[in-house]
Amino acid sequence: DECTLRTHMSLLDASCIRVIAESVGIAQVSDEVAEALAPDVEYRLRDIVQEALKFMRHGRRETLTCDDINFALRARSCDPLYGYSGTDPPRFCRAKGTQDVYYLDDAELHLADLMA
Repeated sequence: DECTLRTHMSLLDASCIRVIAESVGIAQVSDEVAEALAPDVEYRLRDIVQEALKFMRHGRRETLTCDDINFALRARSCDPLYGYSGTDPPRFCRAKGTQDVYYLDDAELHLADLMA
């Protein structure tokens, strides 16, 4: 039926919503609430990404940047993401012994070097 088809096509499920809620300090989210929020959150994420892609294409670039996301958020009257910007795209590395686990390859900084 239509509900089953819609659930299978969705990228976010109730468990994703619970993880997002916990990451922003909401400890308890019922199954019913998480299932109700999932389609709306996915719709809003798609909307922001599609708007950001317009900014990317307008800038004649092939790489979506955090600035594109921030411009899209501002166009939707939302607060921008702070702390995520830069001209170099992030470099992800595959964790050894895994197929689908990646980590952000950050340069190690030594405190003594920063204080000198």
